[in-house]
Formats: sequence, structure tokens, C-alpha cells
Amino acid sequence: MSTLYLCAAGNPEGVRLALEVNEAAGRWQRIVLLDDEPSLHGQEILGVRVVGPFAALAGHEPGDEAVNLVARTARGRDGARAKIEGFGISLASLIHPTVNLRGATLGRAVTLYEGCVISALSSLGDHAVVFTRAVLGHGASLGAGATLAPGAVVNARVRVGARAYIGTNAAVLPDLAVGEDATVSACSAVVGDVPAGCTALGVPAEIMGGNMGAAVAPAPCGGDAASADEVRAVFAEVLGLPAVGGDAGFFDSGGNSKLALELQRLLGQRLGVAVSIVDIFRYPSPARLAAHLFAGAGPPAQPGRAELIRRRRARRG
Repeated sequence: MSTLYLCAAGNPEGVRLALEVNEAAGRWQRIVLLDDEPSLHGQEILGVRVVGPFAALAGHEPGDEAVNLVARTARGRDGARAKIEGFGISLASLIHPTVNLRGATLGRAVTLYEGCVISALSSLGDHAVVFTRAVLGHGASLGAGATLAPGAVVNARVRVGARAYIGTNAAVLPDLAVGEDATVSACSAVVGDVPAGCTALGVPAEIMGGNMGAAVAPAPCGGDAASADEVRAVFAEVLGLPAVGGDAGFFDSGGNSKLALELQRLLGQRLGVAVSIVDIFRYPSPARLAAHLFAGAGPPAQPGRAELIRRRRARRG
């Protein structure tokens, strides 16, 4: 009895895709989920049970296949792929039966969701993922392990490198290149090449230094102890941590683009200052961000700022 192992229980759309593919093709006799989080074992998603951790792949039979459903980050997906392949099981492609692939070239173990557009003369490398409503333009290429998030548009002849991540509703103009391990943040508009390992953010997109959270601006001077403490408190709340050090990098501590938007919202609400999402990428630690936000805002210019912040914190208990 052939089994399809769906690796990662946090992607119900991937489960639905697998079920619809199997209904159309009758490829597997059994579909189960695997996840390394013990609290999920025994649960069901769309009728598919989580039967154990990834290590259960060690007992796979000839003819069994696995699909990597990790998709939140390209780096995390690539790590999961390596772990799955370490058990010697074949990785399968999941392609929704309604996706038009005429004139396209596909690598191994690709995942294509319902409603995505794979244009003529485009190509996808091994383990690439294209989510619902994402568009890969004609003549464009998506590198091995790269991801197009829902609604992302990669226009004609764009070259997307291995393990790059194009975020939700982002757009990349024609004939550009997005380098290996680069990130295009959600809703950004890329109008120039994105170097390897860099992040493109905004409309039009600005290019941040290599790897999410790498600061490209010098740390300014300014702020006070109360403002710095308040920024640290908001960082910790957004990251779900008991405390965050002043020099802790937001993205190194588990932050991502979605959490950066929540950090922007809460900082503006709690501190009453305008915070740009770009500021969070340029000054990714509490100390650097506080210094930037309150540069030149010492007692002469804002005589009551420290006291106001202390009062806000006291009101929240």
C-alpha cells in the first residue's frame, strides 16, 4: 500500500492540495501527516492524521513518497528538504490538476497550488513552490527551492535565484534578477536587481543588506532610558519572549516580515511616534531603533517624553 507522507502539519492548504491531486490521479493509497511537534500527534487536518515525527520516514516502504510542506521561509523549507531526503525517501511533486503547464519546464518535487499561473517558456527548479494566485511570467525562471507566495507576480524573463522568497502580493518588474537567498517582502515593488542574500522592501523597493535584519545604516545617537526600555518591551511582546536585550536583532530572534508589521503598529501605538517599516530593517535591535526614533528628542525638545512613557506603562499595569 503506497503512502504519501506530508511533512509539516502547519500548512492545511498543502493538505488540501495533496487530497485533490490524489482524487484526480489515484496515486497513493494512504496519505498521512508528519510533524516534529509532539502536541500535534494524533490530530487531524481535513481528515488526514498526524501520525508522528519526521523520523517516522525511516520506516517507509518501496513506492512511498514524501512532500515537503514547510513553506514559511525558503531557508526553513530547504532545511526540511535536507532532513526528509536524509531518510532516503523520494520527494514527490504536488501539482493541482487545473494548472496549465504547456510550454513550461519543471524540476523535481515542485509544488504548484490551484490558481497559480505558470506562463509559457518559464522554468522551475527542483523543490520550487508557487502558491495560489502567484504568477511566473513568460520566460521567467524560478530557482531551486525558491518560493512565490500567494499573489506574488514575477514578470517576464525575471531570474529568481535558488532559495529566494518572493512575498505575498509583491511584484518584480520584467528582465530583473533576484539573487540566491534573497527576500522580496510582502507588497513590495521591485524595480531593480536584488543582490544575493539581500531583502527588497517597499514601493518602490529599497535594498537592505545581506540577510533579513542586517543593518545598513549607522546607529544614531539619541533617546533615553525610558524610551529604550519601552522599545525592548514591545520587541519582547511581538516576539513572544520574556525579555529582549538591547542589542538583540529582531530577525535573529525569530522575527519575520509579518511580525515586523506588528512591531511597527505597536511601536506607533505605544510610543506615539511614526515608525517606518524600513526603520525596523535598518535598525533591527531595540537599542538602535530607539536611538533612531528618539534621536535629538532629549529633554530640551521633548521635556516630558520619559515621564509620558512611564505613565503609559503604569496604566497598562
